[in-house]
Amino acid sequence: MSRVAILGGGLAGLAAAWEIHRASGAEAIVLEASDAFGGKLRSERPPGFVLEEGPDSFLVRKPAAVEICRELGIEDELVGVNETGQGSAIFSGGRLHPIPPGLMMGLPTEVWPFLRSGLLSGGAKLRALGDLFLGRDAAAGDRPLGPFLARRVGREVVSRIVEPLLSGIYAGDVQAMSAEATFPQLLELERREGSLLRGARRLRRRTPRPSGERNPMFMTLRTGLGRLPDAICRALPAEWLQPNREVRSVRAVDGGYRIALSDGAELSADAVVVALPATAAAMSLQELAPRTALALFSIPYASLAVTAFAYSRHEVGRPLRGSGFLVPRDAGLHITACTYVVNKWPHESEGGILLRCYMGRANESPLGRSDEEILTAAREDLRRVLSITAEPGLQRVFRWPEGMPQYTVGHLGRIAEARAGLSEHPRVRLCGAAYDGVGIPDVIRQGREAAQSVLAALKSAEGAQREATTRKD
Repeated sequence: MSRVAILGGGLAGLAAAWEIHRASGAEAIVLEASDAFGGKLRSERPPGFVLEEGPDSFLVRKPAAVEICRELGIEDELVGVNETGQGSAIFSGGRLHPIPPGLMMGLPTEVWPFLRSGLLSGGAKLRALGDLFLGRDAAAGDRPLGPFLARRVGREVVSRIVEPLLSGIYAGDVQAMSAEATFPQLLELERREGSLLRGARRLRRRTPRPSGERNPMFMTLRTGLGRLPDAICRALPAEWLQPNREVRSVRAVDGGYRIALSDGAELSADAVVVALPATAAAMSLQELAPRTALALFSIPYASLAVTAFAYSRHEVGRPLRGSGFLVPRDAGLHITACTYVVNKWPHESEGGILLRCYMGRANESPLGRSDEEILTAAREDLRRVLSITAEPGLQRVFRWPEGMPQYTVGHLGRIAEARAGLSEHPRVRLCGAAYDGVGIPDVIRQGREAAQSVLAALKSAEGAQREATTRKD
């Protein structure tokens, strides 16, 4: 029986293992450096609350997450985002401004709500409408997203609307983010329509936002997203899961691969799925594929902190409207966003009012501070924005050093280079948030595709070996 070594027991690695388990007669071994599987999908469940340590939901229109929940038999645990908790605000000029309805990828598709918004100056609104008359940019290839959008709709729209929106997805610097890797749709809209606003408006008309209980935009699991990796682990053979096994290197040996571990042990495998963060993947592949390692070392990361605060309902006097608020880089706060969990996911906040705050962007790591300093800074921001002066009954800090890969200009070229470096090893594949999408469905899809690819390569190699044996006979 063929063996596939899966390096990394985060969501991508577990998705690869699940694909192998359900689709083939091969066996897998999942090597995880820590003592827990699931990567950033971890949930605490104190009485009355669900505390998500990492992501709190996934996008439904990308089907991979819902599909794997269905296969695992936990589909009935899926919960859609609360409709009354939708809609966000942006903190600017010392107060909260509702995000104008009709935005798509940060661009207005409805003129009057955009013009009435207090987020922007009158000059900025007129400048944004100038996109309708600019025409196409002659530049080709990848480019930084911020300058591209600033040329189209102006710097103020970028700094006050686009940057905080995108920071919530990528924790990145919009001035360095790759337009091709993050929002290729925008480049296509400009090429096809000659205007981002006109193109976004037409695109929105063709693809209306789903609404209602049956078609939520985001979903989670009732007891927290940590339930998903737990369900995968329970479904896999126990002997496949090996925690506290840190990979040092991979090398080719006798038609297969030898994986060296930090404790001095070595394991053999017929194929390898590398589901590690880019830097760890690069270190493990330096001997096997130095070209790949060099490309992976060039992928930067941002470090993040997530904080959670729970209050009694009478301690929050100000009404909390919508799902939370976002914070532009220049707004003078420590946090980058706050989620009103009590509105967005009421089932996670039955014990009171639960709020989640986020810290950290590209080149702005919060992790040099102590836990108490992080909590104090976040509470000070909540006092300033929401007038909350009470001490929380519950508070937590979750640290994510190098937690978010940065898709900077040239990202797609770096990934192509990394994969080209493995061209001589069709039974070795990369997957994870550093490559083709940071969202939960993207990571699941990549893990499953990597497993399918190495299984196909194993089948091809076995067929070639049988044919060679037949010819010899």
